[in-house]
Amino acid sequence: MQDASFTHNPRTLLPIARYLRERGVSPREVFKRAEISPSDMFHESGWLPRELCFKLGLELEAIFGDRLPGAEIGHQARLTDFGLWGQTAMGAATLEDACRTACASVELLLQGAELHFRLTERHALLTFAYAGRSNYDPRQHIIGTLAVLRHVALLAGIPEAVGARFAFSSGRYGDCLESVFGPSIEFDSAFDGIVIDRDILTHRLRSKTARPDDLDPLQAPALLADIVKTALPYDSVTLDRIAPRLGLSSRTLQRRLHDWGFSFEEMVDDIRRTTALHLVRSENLSGMELAFSLGYSDPAHFVRAFRRWTNMTPGDYRQQALQTSPNGIESPS
Repeated sequence: MQDASFTHNPRTLLPIARYLRERGVSPREVFKRAEISPSDMFHESGWLPRELCFKLGLELEAIFGDRLPGAEIGHQARLTDFGLWGQTAMGAATLEDACRTACASVELLLQGAELHFRLTERHALLTFAYAGRSNYDPRQHIIGTLAVLRHVALLAGIPEAVGARFAFSSGRYGDCLESVFGPSIEFDSAFDGIVIDRDILTHRLRSKTARPDDLDPLQAPALLADIVKTALPYDSVTLDRIAPRLGLSSRTLQRRLHDWGFSFEEMVDDIRRTTALHLVRSENLSGMELAFSLGYSDPAHFVRAFRRWTNMTPGDYRQQALQTSPNGIESPS
């Protein structure tokens, strides 16, 4: 049984979406195969079950084969992709401060993970591990996390003083990992982690200020989801109408959604889908009431959309929910 507290912040998926898009692969389709929808990513709870994230890692491995996408994604990621966690590391006075801050704040990104900073005679170690067990191989995420942690170590600007250790054998991955982590790497280690020459820990870091546009890449789509849910019964939900409510131009909002691999229309459609499933399961509403709640002018339009989402009519879907839920109607998720 998986611990419900083993979760990932959705912002950890932004570098994955960017990586896929740059290679001509639809992030939406890959996320869908891993059972991750836009509404899951931008839900108000702000967290995704890590099993789905590990499953996504396997989807990436199936697409890109021997290229170790986790390593490449982490290597191409920016610390600003990770919100407050990245900002505080970038704003540290010394490299040691940055490493300790990254460890202390890891729960901003990952629940059920262990990130530790410790010192040996010659080195500082940033060791990473997932707690508990999983049905899926977490290797892509472990390697990707180490590549991101290497960015923290590189804030000192001395790459030759930074290495990596991996708990698995090199196999066919040695050359790929060396291209990301540099030549100072070891396999069959007792831990997965980043190794830093202790001499550079007191290196003073130049203050790195993120551009305002990059401070929180999750904010716009998360706020969008809330605004669209509220606006559906009352407004024509279009990009030009919604963007000003976020204080953004239509072009800027579309670009921020594009960073995640979704269009505005796809986001709205998925928000309608998840809202419809909840209402049909948990509320005894008429077809007209359901259509109105979701911004459809005609119940027939709503029924057609519902069939597209589920291959069922709303009535059949509700009947199935009555039969499968132990309490009759499912509780809201």
